[in-house]
Amino acid sequence: MPVYLADSSIWAWANKRSRPDIQEKLADRLERDEIATCVPVALEVMHRAETSGQYEEIFNGLLAPLRWLELSSASARRALEVQRELARRSQGNHRRPAVDYLIASTGELAGAEVVTWFFDRDLRVICEYTGQPFEAEITTGPGH
Repeated sequence: MPVYLADSSIWAWANKRSRPDIQEKLADRLERDEIATCVPVALEVMHRAETSGQYEEIFNGLLAPLRWLELSSASARRALEVQRELARRSQGNHRRPAVDYLIASTGELAGAEVVTWFFDRDLRVICEYTGQPFEAEITTGPGH
């Protein structure tokens, strides 16, 4: 059974009325206990909370009950390794957000059953390069 490491882009789009399909897919996967998270995703998701009360409500209601993948020193080293490799292979293709390297490496090192799930084109570039399992949603706007 796959485990989906849902990027913050999934959580954000699931909250938009324009994408009920993502809301439904996330809800189904949550019900089947197929969603995982990690510290870099949580930091991005929780950045949107406007008050401490909202922070606690979102964290405890959505993220705390999930399976947590470890952001280890090995995943931090792997993130840097992949960025360096992309820099060597192309001019500028390594210029992706640092958090995306950390999310991808956390998913990659967690095992072959972990599928990194996102809208983010930066994560697509990283995951295509590493060859790790991923599921990329179709985008609906600029910047994705």
